[in-house]
Amino acid sequence: MSVDQILPLPNFSECEKGVNAAEIQARARERVRAAQRAAQEAAQAAASEAQNTTEETAQKIEEEEEEEEEVGESSAAGARRRTRASTSNTPQTKARPRRRAARNDDDEYMKMDEGEDDEEEADTSITLQTSTSARKRKRATTTVQVNLSALGEDSDEDTPVRVRGRKLTKAQLKKQKEAEAKKHRRGLISNDSDSDFEMARVPVPGQIAFCAECNCRFTVTPYSKSSSDGDGLLCHACGKKNAPVEVAAKKKRQTTRTNKKSSARALLDGDRSGVKTLQEMCIALVAKHIDDVEALGDIGSHNMDKICQIISKNRSLNDHTMKLFLEPAEHVLRFYDCSKIQSDNLRQIGAFCPSLQRLHLKFCGRMNDDCLDYYGTQLKELKALDLFGAFNVTEECYVRFFENCGRKLKEFGVSDTSRFRVKAMEALVDNCPDLEVLRLKTLTNIDDECIRLLTGLPNLRILEISEPTMELTDGPIIDILNTCGSALRELNLNQCSQLTDLTIDAIHESCGQLEILELERVELLTSEGLTNLFTGWDINHGLTTLNLTRCIELDAAGFAKIIDHSGRTLERFNINSCKEVNQEAWDFLMEFTLPQLEEFDVSFIRSVNDAVLEGLMKVAPKMHTIKAWGCFKLTEAIPLREGLHLIGREADLLS
Repeated sequence: MSVDQILPLPNFSECEKGVNAAEIQARARERVRAAQRAAQEAAQAAASEAQNTTEETAQKIEEEEEEEEEVGESSAAGARRRTRASTSNTPQTKARPRRRAARNDDDEYMKMDEGEDDEEEADTSITLQTSTSARKRKRATTTVQVNLSALGEDSDEDTPVRVRGRKLTKAQLKKQKEAEAKKHRRGLISNDSDSDFEMARVPVPGQIAFCAECNCRFTVTPYSKSSSDGDGLLCHACGKKNAPVEVAAKKKRQTTRTNKKSSARALLDGDRSGVKTLQEMCIALVAKHIDDVEALGDIGSHNMDKICQIISKNRSLNDHTMKLFLEPAEHVLRFYDCSKIQSDNLRQIGAFCPSLQRLHLKFCGRMNDDCLDYYGTQLKELKALDLFGAFNVTEECYVRFFENCGRKLKEFGVSDTSRFRVKAMEALVDNCPDLEVLRLKTLTNIDDECIRLLTGLPNLRILEISEPTMELTDGPIIDILNTCGSALRELNLNQCSQLTDLTIDAIHESCGQLEILELERVELLTSEGLTNLFTGWDINHGLTTLNLTRCIELDAAGFAKIIDHSGRTLERFNINSCKEVNQEAWDFLMEFTLPQLEEFDVSFIRSVNDAVLEGLMKVAPKMHTIKAWGCFKLTEAIPLREGLHLIGREADLLS
């Protein structure tokens, strides 16, 4: 309604001659009164429309509640119906505001009037508890208490009947559970008590409380401790009484955990538990202070080798400490980590140890051609040389070395280099006719034709061709086995992934003296081929070491043939990740005895459980090491016998 409609301006055109001012003012007042009456009528119409809308909304809500809540006459709906029936004589304009007032957000409880219906309401007390939000009205949660004595049943207490209300959302339920769990962890409530009542009893930090033991007044802090019986909190003085016991218990738990971790670490390092000898402690002390040692003296080659292993593991073998091991009369020298030794100092080995017969150098990446040439001229009695990681030595240097020392060389090993090629292999075969041990590992440029040259070494007893970069096939390996297989005692073909059952058949026909067989990650081998290898292998009297890691086709039948042929002679047996070995294979094993077995690797075989472990301890009395990584069925239920080490059990690592 515009301003002109409420207070219209006077029409000054009517102010003609003959109309006085009093008449003009009277007309203006009349128009003002008319505008006020129109405004009142419009406000009454709007209020009536709003009231009708509110009544319709309230009626719809009541109908929805009556449909959703399926309760008897003792429920809140019945109470509301009886209330409406008892108040039907009152005017409608008074009943409506009463309902709206009962549903107001400020009202927490709505109590029903008693005495309006004496027959139905005399022995029933009803309490309605409603929860609403600012945006919309939620369903009420109703608790009805019925006096059972009026129904003819004996009861000391009123039985509450809880009517189903609106469900909480997932987020609300999660928040409620987290709050209750936090209260339980803090010891504020117990499972068999009312949480609201207990929370009201527990003092909060800053309040004054009485000690449960000495009954003195004290101020509650977040660090106040509960009494042993849980009846209350303790003051600072009483809480400190049990502090030494708690600290000792905590230290004991930490010590136990540390001891378990140390034991697991020692097992992985190969250390045996038990009291160390005086000799071992002295060796460890010398290795710890190796930088302050001027000379080791005459302590024996075995002890010197132990010290060298320890300081190599600690990365303490350098240009200074290596000189402690250079003795003129030394015949065997092994350096396990030469990464910190310069080439000039490696050359001093030939100058200080001219009588060396066996030289083993590992991680000798700083060695160059001058160093190896110096060994070839100075070490006149050298019979065995192992160079691991000498990637700076050229092919021509290898050729010169074999020409100088090849006639007396019995053992040679080389690994992790790309410069040992066909010319070096030809020089090795031509100049080392009496070679008995050959180890070729991780050589980049060795192929089938290069390997076939080894047929010119008929006296080989130990042959290792492992982890080749180029794929090797069955042909050259079969030719080598047909030439020198009858004298082989150790054969290592680890990670020659393209070999098949044809190589296994050649081993069966030629290798009668074989004792150690390494076939790790030769995944094309079938269980049938392995079964044929150990079936009727009469020329062989049993293997002492067998490694079939990741030969994934090995099943119970092949496992049974292995045990039947070599079970009495096996000392080290590795079937890591042979997942087809099932309970049938273990049942077959339990019928045999493995008198020489010392190490057994059954990692990542799902059929291994506590019963299998217990059976292995019975059939292998000499066994001292079992590796069981990834065998999740093993528990701590089976105690280990004295001297037996179980490596990889999950229960030991997580405790």
